[in-house]
Amino acid sequence: MSALSVNQSVSGYRSASALEAMAMRIGAGLVAWAERRRAVPEETARLQRDAARRRDELTLLRGDILGTAHSGLLLSRR
Repeated sequence: MSALSVNQSVSGYRSASALEAMAMRIGAGLVAWAERRRAVPEETARLQRDAARRRDELTLLRGDILGTAHSGLLLSRR
């Protein structure tokens, strides 16, 4: 129920002017726009999780390779 219909259904309140009604619509539109911006689509969230997992795996692999190289266990490919 919009604020206009609430104001019209309750006695003692004056009806909103055109300027007030327009301000309410603009405000509601801004709130809806802000909520849409905050919502992350499921596909995007899944892609971000997958990318973070791959970064973590690569970090572990790099650490393993550096560790074996420094220990002398890594054989050269010549």
